Order: sequence, then C-alpha cells, then structure tokens
Amino acid sequence: MGQFMMTRSLPSTVATLDPACFSIVMATGIVSLACWYHGTAGSWWHCIAILLLWANVLTFSLLTGLTIVRISTYFRRVINDLQDPRRSFGAFSMVAASCVLGSQLLSIAQMPMAAIALWCCGIVGWFLLTYGIFYSLTLQKSKPNLRDGVHGGWLLAVVAAQAVSLLGSLLSAQFSSSRDLVLFFSLTMWLAAGMLYVWIIVFVFYRYCFEPVDVDSMTPPYWINMGAMAISTLAGCSLMEASASSDAMLQFVPFLKGGALLCWATATWWIPLLIAFGIWRHAGNRVPFKYDLSYWSMVFPLGMYCVATHAASQCFELRFLEPVSSVFMYVALAAWTMTGVGMATDQPAVNE
Repeated sequence: MGQFMMTRSLPSTVATLDPACFSIVMATGIVSLACWYHGTAGSWWHCIAILLLWANVLTFSLLTGLTIVRISTYFRRVINDLQDPRRSFGAFSMVAASCVLGSQLLSIAQMPMAAIALWCCGIVGWFLLTYGIFYSLTLQKSKPNLRDGVHGGWLLAVVAAQAVSLLGSLLSAQFSSSRDLVLFFSLTMWLAAGMLYVWIIVFVFYRYCFEPVDVDSMTPPYWINMGAMAISTLAGCSLMEASASSDAMLQFVPFLKGGALLCWATATWWIPLLIAFGIWRHAGNRVPFKYDLSYWSMVFPLGMYCVATHAASQCFELRFLEPVSSVFMYVALAAWTMTGVGMATDQPAVNE
C-alpha cells in the first residue's frame, strides 16, 4: 500500500504518517456506497460495494492503529502537524472517514450499533479538532501568508461536520425516545458546516484570483471545493427524508429543500472549473500522473457527487438527474481503481 509498503521501516511509516491518510477510507467508502445505491440485490454492483466495505474496515483499522502508535510515540510531531495550517486540516479526514464507514456499515451491512459507535467517535473527534485547530491557528504568533497557508484541504473541516450530520440523520430512527434531539443536532451541524464553508471558500477564492498559482499549489485537494458541497447536498436530503416524519422537525423541511438544492448547484458549478485546472496542470504544464496521497482527495468528491446527485434526484423527484449520477459512478470507480493501482505499485524511497 504505497507509503505503507514493507520497503519502509514501521517506525519511519508511523513517524511520517500524513494526517490526511484517512482520505483513503473516505474515498473507498463513498465509492462503495455509490455502487450500493446503483445496484440491486445480488448484482455485481452490490458485490463490489460489499467487497469495498470490508476492505475499508481493514484499512480503517490499520490506519487507526498506526495513528494511535504515532500519538503515543511521536506526540511532539502530532502536535506540530496540528499547529501547521498546511497539514492540520488533514486530520479531519479521520472524522469524515469514521462517519463514512459508519454509513457503510448501516446501509450495507445493517450494523447500527457499530455505526453508532463510529458516529460517537466522529462527534468527539470533530469537537476536539475543530476547536483545537482553530484555537491554535488563531493564537499562534508565527503564521504563514494567505498564499502558503490556505488550500482546498481546509474544507475537510466542512466535510467532517457534514459527515457527522449525515450519519446522525441516518441513525435517527435508532433513537426512538430522542429521535428529534438527534435530528436537531444533525440540523445544527449541517447549518454550522454551511457557514464554515462560506468563511473558508472566500479565502480560497481570493487566493485563486489575487495570489499567484503554480502546479505545486493547484493540487487535487482543491476538488474538495466541490466535495464539501456534494456532501452538504447528501446530508440535506437525508435530513429532509428523516424530518418528514417528525412533527418537531417538519417545519424545517422547506428550508432544507432549498438549502440542499443550493448546495448541489454549487457543487455542480465547480466541476468544469476544476476540470480546467486539471487540464492546465497536467496537459499545459506536463505534470505527470504520479501517485500521491492527495489524489484520494479527488476520488472522494467524485464519488460523493454521484451519491448526492442520486439523493437529489429522489428528494426533488427529478428523475432526469439519475443518468448524471450513473455517469459519475463510473468516473468515481475508475478514479478509485487508478489511484489504488498507483498506490499499490508506488515504491517509496527507503529511509536511511
């Protein structure tokens, strides 16, 4: 597995573990869900979805173990990562991965208790990372400039919050006596994540338009610009469906409907521009397609747009969106396959 290959020693792998490593789980999980929603019982799509689910369980377990070892062994490095705006936001991938895996276990494996456990872990992780990282970035004396500090990876904070909201709405039926409370919590997370997206995307857009860019700065994590809005669409649609049968939450459904459609439209708007950036980087500047962990940050938005469009077609009763979702399922699966092959064949240098 790329940087986890045996060509590197275990201490080296643990010490240099990227905070965004859980983006592998995020990407695999959403592609699995895309295959599940587009398949039928006993179909090849369901077989692929189940295979990816258990592969994801193994990957999540491995990365969690490595992360625990890294925290206990290289605590100072972990703190340095969390204080660096260029690396800290990658840690939100753990929160998002927990909730995406929980969604898989609930939807595919029918394991609500495991999903609840992952949801609780996601909530705790989201709280600690959100307030810890923003507290640190606000008060630290030495700060990078906008060009060096802000990037698309910051929006993983939005994705993590929306992943918590999404899994909460999916799990709400499991909480019979406190269902409305779970739904209201999920709604507040959805709204807070939406505002966080607005705050962050302003600086990302400013960086696009008024700061110089080069091939090293225009990297795959900028696809999270779209992915954050795609998961916001999916979370909004899930909240709509769950709230429709709740007397307390029914009043919010019209607002959710408009908000979810706004998120889907925003995600769709980003796609042509991001494709153009990719052409500029790889065709115009001849940057080779060499495996890098950041490519998983492109696979996840593609898969999420597929699932979000599928959900939107059902929530808004717009069946003409289904072919769009189907196309992106193939695109996401192809991107996952190519990135996975790249990771499997990557040969990192051996540390001395």
